[in-house]
Amino acid sequence: MLTPWDALYLERALELAKRAAPPAVEPNPPVGAVIAVGEEVLGEGYHAYFGGPHAEIVALESVQKPELLPQATLYVTLEPCCHTGKKTPPCVPALINAGIRRVVIGTRDPNPAVHGAGIQALRAAGVEVLLAPDPRPFRSLLRHFWVHVRHERPYITLKWAQTPGHPSGGILGHRTQGLWPISGFWGRVWGHRLRTRHSHIAVGYRTWLLDQPRLTARLWPGPSPRPLVFYDPRRGKPTLPEPFLGLPLETINKDFLQSLYRDHRVSSLLVEGGSRLLQQFLAAGWYDEVQVLVSYEAPLPPPEAIVWAPAWPPLKWKRRRLSPTEEVWIARPPTKGPHLPQKPAP
Repeated sequence: MLTPWDALYLERALELAKRAAPPAVEPNPPVGAVIAVGEEVLGEGYHAYFGGPHAEIVALESVQKPELLPQATLYVTLEPCCHTGKKTPPCVPALINAGIRRVVIGTRDPNPAVHGAGIQALRAAGVEVLLAPDPRPFRSLLRHFWVHVRHERPYITLKWAQTPGHPSGGILGHRTQGLWPISGFWGRVWGHRLRTRHSHIAVGYRTWLLDQPRLTARLWPGPSPRPLVFYDPRRGKPTLPEPFLGLPLETINKDFLQSLYRDHRVSSLLVEGGSRLLQQFLAAGWYDEVQVLVSYEAPLPPPEAIVWAPAWPPLKWKRRRLSPTEEVWIARPPTKGPHLPQKPAP
């Protein structure tokens, strides 16, 4: 049974895990760890970048009183790894060798190469292992990771800004003119923050041609995603400036998405527009999250030039107010297991 101190340090490990930017660690998960004895924190850390030391190792290396480790407890958001054949050594042997005798874990690792084996190895070495009674806060950090290990494809977020009109009828932009602004200042900040949570960002070729967007995270601290432009291969490959990468798109299916993941290292994809590209992903059912900014004071284009927003999928939506004139609607598809496609794709 967990003590109040256990709950407190697990919460601290969760806060540390949230510092990890998904694009920096992907395809690994964000993980945080704390080592403590009673009221004294001996060390802590989080997994900062792919190929770097895991959170448990960072925490161990920060310990200034190693003689206290046999009395200490390790608090970690995700089950420590025990498998080899990756960029870093497994964490379980390092924990055992350091003398850690008690470990509290937020949630089991969904990776089939681990999934309980790390806990079993610790217990076999005489380490007391406890699991958090509610794993949901810790699993919420693993949305991208689950998709990677179970389906070998990118985590996909669809995002657009529109005028009111839920569930349909909102206006997305202008048919012939680029950059018809829908988002206000706080809407743009929200959008740039969302960009820092993805390794890549995509638009269709016509959207790129009309808007010439930079697709960077200028208004939020963090890495900018690599920009992709999807084009119709029947019309030829367009010439794009660096760092834009042009990729042909005919059908959105499992093979296409796995090719993005394996061949182009697209671990998380933010699809921003235009309407046709967004509708393709929505129609195929390949998305893990949808975020829609609704602006109540956006200027309207002439009626003959209106581009209508995509029809919203029938999901359970959460609303977040950004400003007096803007709010974000967020939804994730219901699944039997975390983040399977909403419906089978061809």
